[in-house]
Amino acid sequence: MVNGLWTVEFRSTLNMVGKGVLVLVNDSRLLGGDSGYYYSGNFKVDNNTVSGTMDVTRFDENSVSVFGDIERFSLTFEGTVSGASINGWAALKDRPSIRIRFVCNKKEAL
Repeated sequence: MVNGLWTVEFRSTLNMVGKGVLVLVNDSRLLGGDSGYYYSGNFKVDNNTVSGTMDVTRFDENSVSVFGDIERFSLTFEGTVSGASINGWAALKDRPSIRIRFVCNKKEAL
């Protein structure tokens, strides 16, 4: 249902925005990135809810994330699947009050 290539747009509670891509594989593995960071994590699907964790690591030293000038951070996330879109929230694992709202749109199936 969710395995495939997705685009993602996000906005943090710090009012910063970003865009990237995600590949969801085997109903469990997440890989992706944007212009300055790459993403690696795991997810699960329960009915129409996707949840999981993701590590975000900077590869471009000049890039600043939607959470600020951070080298590496971990997120927990949860979203609702509706057709070819997922809408939800992610939060910093160590500071859950700092969050992003995300919208994913499926572009290709695996």
